[in-house]
Amino acid sequence: MEILINSKHTRKIIIESSIKGMSNGLKESYEFVKEILKKSQGQIGENLTFLVTWGASIGGMIRPLNDFINKKHVELNDMEISLILTGIIANYYLDNKELLNKIIKKIKEDGLFEVFNQIYSKSEELKKAFISFIESLNITGHKMSNIMSYAFIIPLIPIIFDGIFNNSLSENDAMEIAERLSAFGLVTISGLAIKHLIQKIINRFKSKQI
Repeated sequence: MEILINSKHTRKIIIESSIKGMSNGLKESYEFVKEILKKSQGQIGENLTFLVTWGASIGGMIRPLNDFINKKHVELNDMEISLILTGIIANYYLDNKELLNKIIKKIKEDGLFEVFNQIYSKSEELKKAFISFIESLNITGHKMSNIMSYAFIIPLIPIIFDGIFNNSLSENDAMEIAERLSAFGLVTISGLAIKHLIQKIINRFKSKQI
């Protein structure tokens, strides 16, 4: 039996695939950070599970750094990498200076401070690039902690770009994407804020194509 799929159905399939990819990206970021903190809290002797609230946003920043460490420092084991990444996380998402100092002290005791500084330098480059991107979308007037809550979008940007490149995603799809992503409860900003963010990214990329 021959089945005909028109352009409308094709577009719907592509959109669904894009949303599924973004949803999976959020979940992977969250689970990645959850595992990192689980490994580190035993080394530090502190409960770090409260940071999981920021899981998807933290993952957006930390996963690229994890890739960098694994390529540049093959001599490090998983526990050492987790400790270094936790130090990075603490610098951006932790208000407790005493706990931050305790994490840094443990990094120094384990002889990892030089590598930590290298990775922190990379994280600053990523942060500046990300903030510049967010500001280019006219998302301003936020405290640094609020801006960093948008970092969950970093691994999702290539998926959005591919959708636009294939002419399948438009500004009108932003609400559906936002509703699906916010339904997981893994992002600390509201569904409306996600919608506005997705709309601005889509408009930004579409304007580049013109």
